[in-house]
Amino acid sequence: MNKNKIGKTALSGIALLLTAGAVLSGCGGSGDGGASPDGASGGKSNGKKSKVTVWYLWGGKEGEVIEGAIKRFNESQDQYTVEGLSVPDEQKIKVAIAGGKGPDLTDSFASNVAQYAKEGIALPLEDLIARDKYDMSDFVPATLEQGKYDGKLFALPLNINMNAMFYNKKLLADAGYSEPPKTSKELIEMAAKLTKTNGKGEIEILGFPSYPGFPFQALTYGFGGTYLSPDGKKATFDQPGALEALKAIYDYNKQFGVDNIKQVQATGKWLDPTDPFMAGKQAIRFDGPWLSTFMANNNIKLDYGLAPLPYLDGHEDLAGSNEAQSSIFYIAKNSKNVDGAWEFLKFMYSAPELAKVTGGMGNIPARTTSMKDPVFQTIADADKFMEFAQNANVKSLPNIAQLPDLLNKVVKEEGEAVFNLKKTPEEGIAAMQKRAQELLDK
Repeated sequence: MNKNKIGKTALSGIALLLTAGAVLSGCGGSGDGGASPDGASGGKSNGKKSKVTVWYLWGGKEGEVIEGAIKRFNESQDQYTVEGLSVPDEQKIKVAIAGGKGPDLTDSFASNVAQYAKEGIALPLEDLIARDKYDMSDFVPATLEQGKYDGKLFALPLNINMNAMFYNKKLLADAGYSEPPKTSKELIEMAAKLTKTNGKGEIEILGFPSYPGFPFQALTYGFGGTYLSPDGKKATFDQPGALEALKAIYDYNKQFGVDNIKQVQATGKWLDPTDPFMAGKQAIRFDGPWLSTFMANNNIKLDYGLAPLPYLDGHEDLAGSNEAQSSIFYIAKNSKNVDGAWEFLKFMYSAPELAKVTGGMGNIPARTTSMKDPVFQTIADADKFMEFAQNANVKSLPNIAQLPDLLNKVVKEEGEAVFNLKKTPEEGIAAMQKRAQELLDK
């Protein structure tokens, strides 16, 4: 399974949220070369190149992109030899690291950083960064925050994954609209008018972004809300953004029927020609750059537009609000070649190499200097997603150990209750706030 299929659905909602498994503790390892000042190991051993092992979750074409970076690094210097291996099973990687038989360097999702840091899986990077005076000033701030836990940096973000608003131009025009919604009020009003039902009340054209999943997280962050305070110590569901997001979902479901919406959600496959948006049966869609790439690569003929997520009505200062997520790379804490892993990491994260890697995958790089590479001129909608990504209102969830439970229990369970009209939006928000804060206080 390729990593795009594993990770990118995280932005779509409850059923698609990433689940971080239990993390096994790792222990410190010894080097196979000369010791560096910070205790890291690596370098030549008896005049031979020292080995660096890199495991990655990607497969298929994405895996080939990583292998290309490995090949270029190996050809660029005579101190290290990187050996790559596709291991599309994160649990296997964690178990291997815990048993001292894992890679020197591997990748994951930002939502796992807190657990990996807390359980001794990932190595803090501050000493290496300070030693080499490594410049990180051009990383998109929201993505760089995703590599941190408890004030320390444990991983570097590879890309920036975020939603934008796709809209079907013909469906909007047929309903009398020349532009997509800009505010929460416009979204709610337009979604109702754009929705078309048959004589049985079944939805034929979906006007609200309820596919592919529950859009609460995207709506909350689009409306300028958050789940948590920046330090991860306080729940913030009781802000207007989250409540208005839940109200929009509740009101739409009440008007058009929960079962009818679920029927649409069960129709077609995500990132497939049968996908409702690609089939011309969804007017407004929240999704990421992978949707643009899929349509371009598969010659899907659809006249669509792309815009920022709607902001909370009356708060133009919140325009461009969004949530950023990232894939990350980290060095195993018991790596046998920390110096070699760090050298490869710096090589792959250099502006031209990061452009090659993320461009080859159809992703948006986490560094603004990489965004300027000509490769992105050939990638569908890359320019727009890069523009959206650099907005100062883009935020990220703080990395805390309780994040999986917060997303997959608190938000999922209370969100489903509101989605199914079992609770009012006010009741759902109150329950999320209470349960989340109790979780944080443990």
